[in-house]
Amino acid sequence: MWSLCAQFCSRVQVCKSINFIAWNKTCQINDCEPVGNKFGLIESVGNSFVAASSLPKELAGPCQGHDCKINEVCTPQSPTYTCIPLLVVFAERRTREGCLVCQFKETGQSTPYDCTKMYVCEAGAGVDGIKELTNMFHTQAELEPFWWVNLGQVFTVQKVVSTNRLDNYGGRLTKMLIHVGTSLDTSQMELCGQFFGPAVRGQVIDTTCNTLPEGQIVKLTSVNIAPEKFHLAEVEVYGF
Repeated sequence: MWSLCAQFCSRVQVCKSINFIAWNKTCQINDCEPVGNKFGLIESVGNSFVAASSLPKELAGPCQGHDCKINEVCTPQSPTYTCIPLLVVFAERRTREGCLVCQFKETGQSTPYDCTKMYVCEAGAGVDGIKELTNMFHTQAELEPFWWVNLGQVFTVQKVVSTNRLDNYGGRLTKMLIHVGTSLDTSQMELCGQFFGPAVRGQVIDTTCNTLPEGQIVKLTSVNIAPEKFHLAEVEVYGF
């Protein structure tokens, strides 16, 4: 995975650095190099960082010194290369090239919930990488409770993977809508996809965004016929 992301980064001008998340072997491709972190591999707990400027030029193959536009991907075709629109490449590689773009980002939920001391029920638990029985986001009972994550910048969202609560209350989730946009106003957001349950405990719900919506806010809404609580152990947003 690290090698694939590094090769992809070396062929896309907008890619300036890569985060490698060790626990799930995924990459985050960034459009900037944080000040002070431009010299080789910077390791941290559970992940590492590398600036694109420090990647070996040989990774680009025939694409070394390419003149593709910022919204194009240089595709090696020995002995030369071609420039392909990035969204075309992204759509073709939808299930293989997506990077996790939501972890530890800003989050919120429609209502707070006061769990027992054994549990973590804050909105941020939805993107902390922890999939455990006592760790989840959790709202109060509502007709349409929701949770959201702000990706920090506009991404083309490819899919959203939701891990349901891991105990016997997983069946509370019966219908879920996933929207992508630039604000929390659902009417101004694009529908990525929806889930029809009921779900079972620990179920992994893989929702593909067939229209590849663009936005920095991803909003998950639980739709109920009577007030119900909304809780998921983890939400993973993949995109470019």
